[in-house]
Amino acid sequence: MRNVIRSIRKGSAQWNEEDRLKIATLLLKAGYSVKIGRQQIESTGGKKQMEYTVEYWEEEK
Repeated sequence: MRNVIRSIRKGSAQWNEEDRLKIATLLLKAGYSVKIGRQQIESTGGKKQMEYTVEYWEEEK
């Protein structure tokens, strides 16, 4: 099962690239596989925003 941590770049609770890299590093050290991504989404009012994600999962053995 894959888990996703999402961050939309707007407001005071946004995460920057350094924050996402720190989270990814901690997840890797804990034994998870990690993928950092981004995608453009449409927000309320029809505006486009970037959504940044940190996806993590355990590899099946």
